[in-house]
Amino acid sequence: MVIVRRKSSFIICTALIIIANGLMISVINNGEEKLSNLLVIALALLCFPGFLWAINNEMTSLIRLESSLLLLLAVLSIMRLINRIDPFPDMVNTPVALVAFGLTTLLLVAGIARWISKNKRD
Repeated sequence: MVIVRRKSSFIICTALIIIANGLMISVINNGEEKLSNLLVIALALLCFPGFLWAINNEMTSLIRLESSLLLLLAVLSIMRLINRIDPFPDMVNTPVALVAFGLTTLLLVAGIARWISKNKRD
C-alpha cells in the first residue's frame, strides 16, 4: 500500500509538471520563451524512471532530497501557470520566489554534499 501511494505521488507530481508547462507552451503563452518550459518537462521526464526504480527496489531513502525537489518543481510550475492566467501581487510573488530559491539551493547543496561524502566512502 505504501509503495502504491509513493508511486502515485511521483506520478501526480510529474503529471502536474508536464501539464502545467505544456499549457504554458501552447495555450497560455504570452509570447514568452518556451525553452525553459521544455527544460522543466525534460527534467521531470528524465528523473521519473529513476524515482520509480527506487520505489520498486525500496530505496526511497536515496531519493528523499530529489523527491522534495520534484514536489517543489510541481508547486512552482502550478504557481507560474496561475501567474500567467491572473498575476499575483508582488507581495505574494516575492516571498514565494525567495523561499523557493532558498529551498532549492538548500536541497541542491545537501544533495551534492551527500554525493561527495558517498564518493569519499567508496
